[in-house]
Amino acid sequence: MPRTKSFGKRRCYFIPKQKAEEILDAKTNNASTSKKKIESAAITVSDADFDDRSIVNIIIQMNIISQLLKNIAKCKFCNQLDSLVISEDSGSRRGLCVNLVLQCIYCGQATSAMSSDMTNGFDDINIRLAYGMRCIGKGNSAAKTFCAVMNLPPPPAKFERYNDILLRSLIKVSRESMRNAVEDTVKNNNSNRDITAAFDGSWQKRGHTSLNGVVSATCLETGKVLDFECLSKYCFKCKNRNNKDHTCEKNFEGFSGGMESDEALMRVQHLEGKDFRHKHRKNLRSNPKALWRLRTASERVKRTLSCNSETTIEIDSLFESIDFHSKIIRATFEEM
Repeated sequence: MPRTKSFGKRRCYFIPKQKAEEILDAKTNNASTSKKKIESAAITVSDADFDDRSIVNIIIQMNIISQLLKNIAKCKFCNQLDSLVISEDSGSRRGLCVNLVLQCIYCGQATSAMSSDMTNGFDDINIRLAYGMRCIGKGNSAAKTFCAVMNLPPPPAKFERYNDILLRSLIKVSRESMRNAVEDTVKNNNSNRDITAAFDGSWQKRGHTSLNGVVSATCLETGKVLDFECLSKYCFKCKNRNNKDHTCEKNFEGFSGGMESDEALMRVQHLEGKDFRHKHRKNLRSNPKALWRLRTASERVKRTLSCNSETTIEIDSLFESIDFHSKIIRATFEEM
């Protein structure tokens, strides 16, 4: 009887050809939140804003600049070629900002200019150095090591004074970014201000012994930060007896692990107060009794959301005979 089974042949399956649009839609839907935000930012920001290459900071050796000038430039006073040399006036140095002196070796005429522009009385290059160190979690000691290894001038002596400049700028930018995030979220939610938000906390150090922490409110749909608050159990200036007139940075008492849940409660109260001001054009901060009633209602919301996915705040005659009713959805609050 002849053999009926054939060997060496693979069964073929029909795979329908996907359209390019379907593949792109699938990639877009499966993309992470970070990728979606990056693509959204790439669309809104024009490349024309970064076309000016004349303000880019570069690191270059002094002898290379001097050799370049000697080959192509001549003195405008004595009209001599191969006469210009460039050097640094070390006595006028301000951190990474140095005074460059261009001098003719024949007639002795010289001109000078600083290597960086100034912003609000501070050199731009020094501000960028301080900001770069803060972005990687480093400070003055790391800046000194970096400048020494790269054979750069040492960083400015009063390195900490740049923190106030950076703080004011970052607060301004972050508030504008969060305001735009709230407006975009409300617009995508059909102008409904009942937004689903997730509250999450982090600490400066591992464990629940850190003196500093931060809590943020993030939109679940867009992944954008709607609000945040920094908490601290310590104020360095309070320990210094000479600094009597200052703004105390200590704003939390208790166990460090409770920063997340307590600040989440404060964020709920803050967001509800902003929603009331937006709807009724009334500021609750001017009425301590209304703030106390909102605080009490927020505490009830916290207890309710520990076992339910959503709840409603209902306060009769909260402020000037205005009733307050708001729905709160809590998808990830069970972690607190």
